[in-house]
Amino acid sequence: MGMGKEFYDEFEMVREIFDQADQFLGYKLSEQCFKKPGFGMKMIHRTVLDKTIFTQPAVLTTSYACYRVLEQKCRERNINLNASLLAGHSLGEYSALLVSGAVDFETCLDLVRKRAAFMTEVGRGYPGAGLMAIVDKKRNLNYKRICSICKDFELYVTLNNTKNQIVVGGSKRKLTELAKELKKEGKLAKILKVEGPFHTPIMRPAAEKLKKELDNSTIYIGSKPLIANVSTHAIVDPDHIRKELYDQLFRIVDWRGSIEKIIGNGADLFIEVGPKKVLSNMIKEIDPSIPHLNVEDMESLESTLNELTDQAGVGEPEMTPSEEKEAEESEDQSNSNENDTD
Repeated sequence: MGMGKEFYDEFEMVREIFDQADQFLGYKLSEQCFKKPGFGMKMIHRTVLDKTIFTQPAVLTTSYACYRVLEQKCRERNINLNASLLAGHSLGEYSALLVSGAVDFETCLDLVRKRAAFMTEVGRGYPGAGLMAIVDKKRNLNYKRICSICKDFELYVTLNNTKNQIVVGGSKRKLTELAKELKKEGKLAKILKVEGPFHTPIMRPAAEKLKKELDNSTIYIGSKPLIANVSTHAIVDPDHIRKELYDQLFRIVDWRGSIEKIIGNGADLFIEVGPKKVLSNMIKEIDPSIPHLNVEDMESLESTLNELTDQAGVGEPEMTPSEEKEAEESEDQSNSNENDTD
């Protein structure tokens, strides 16, 4: 609730982004995100915003707006916002691709709208299926073993998030049985409030429908490599992008693998853009030695800009050749005066 509101009030550019989304989607996305429910209506309004068909366009639009604000403010402060790699968790891949220039905003919004509708449709056909998060506070979650146990229970690993959090999906009855088994080992398991068994093979019909939309959509070569959720490979080619967006609907999102790949390539800073700090917290669990920043509101924006300024040593603007020559001559004169005094 309220995500993006501060930027909407502060920046004309953000208002234009939300207005564009409102017109394209045919409903007031901005109102869904910003409208404060009346007394006794909070849960009703939140239920509307939490529906997959509304959540996904809302998160995409807000994330894109956050990035555009960061980009603009960096330019104003002479900060070189030059990310070497991009990544996004599940839906977040669309935001990353939008930032890379692989798709334009309306194309991306259209794909996300249809993706959400296809996922919801398949989910309704499997009311007895869902997702469950498995957490080990001791950071001792054996990924291979969880995969093996899931096979025994006829379940699927869907999200490999961190060293202590994995999400699995399939029959809710089987998920409950698995939860009881894991509780004996001191692990926590919680059924998630989602509208379907996302990222499991059950979602393949949704992926097939999305594939047709991807094939008919204009996708360009990305300006920056995207570390893909499924393969963890760096991709920029339109065909590879289409395959990734198709695959990630019904295959494992290996977020931990993606982040470890990025760190292995020398990344020394992560910047998360979009509502909340879910990915920042995951990155901290994967490798607490790598700093991370985020941009979701005015406070986090200012904090991130200040940190980037400090790291880059941004201050005085670059000198022209003539100014550099004058500075050198002034320094020589200063040194001469000091020598004379000595």
